[in-house]
Amino acid sequence: MKKYWKLFWHFRKIQLMKMMEYRSDFFFWTIVSIMWTIFNYFFYGLIIGNSKSIAGWSYDEVMILLSFFTMIDSLTWSVFYPNMNNYTEAIYEGSLSKFLLLPVNSVFIILTQEATYHNVPRFFIGLVILIRTAIKMQINVTASQIFLASLLFISSVIFLYSGWFILATLSLWVEKLKNINEIMPGLRSIYNMPVRIYTGVTSVLVTFIFPLGLVTTLPSEVILGRSNFFQILYFFAFTLMFANLALLFYKKSIKKYSSVGN
Repeated sequence: MKKYWKLFWHFRKIQLMKMMEYRSDFFFWTIVSIMWTIFNYFFYGLIIGNSKSIAGWSYDEVMILLSFFTMIDSLTWSVFYPNMNNYTEAIYEGSLSKFLLLPVNSVFIILTQEATYHNVPRFFIGLVILIRTAIKMQINVTASQIFLASLLFISSVIFLYSGWFILATLSLWVEKLKNINEIMPGLRSIYNMPVRIYTGVTSVLVTFIFPLGLVTTLPSEVILGRSNFFQILYFFAFTLMFANLALLFYKKSIKKYSSVGN
């Protein structure tokens, strides 16, 4: 475990060195990222300002959900996308072999090697607005609520990353899936709104069959003090199963890898 911890921070140092090599590029995209986040909050403010609420959620309640979405979205572009993009490119170029021959778990290398930093401010913007909104609403958040919301946030990250890993691993089965890494970002619109906006078959689909709709709703409801115990338990169980499925699918798929010309 100590070896993997050292490797993780070694990767971060390498990425920091890359970032410092092109400082102007980093600062430019950091500003773009911050401006996009501000626009996102402004946009939702306009929507709720006209309709007063969304699916029974007030302006402040949606701001809490949007804050969780912003923090997850920062990880989407800072961690998920660069690693999965690097993974699929390694498959097509035949360079995945260098990961497989290392004396460490190849999944660890694939999932943690790459990262960017210009989206990191988005995470802290989301966290600050979350805290300020909770204070504004005079919510008496207990330590157990913070702990549970944090666990749900981590589970959401694992759930989304597992789904992306499965999709990216399909590149080992089908040649030249160039747009495979655009699927998960395209699904972000499902969990940037309260899950109550979905009804009928769609509600069943995004709540039970593939619970994307619960990604931001569950931690938000915990902070708001109206959590659904059954949905929380189900989401934890589904995430655990899904993460294990991703690993099993990778182990089976990697046998098809043929290096150059895959």
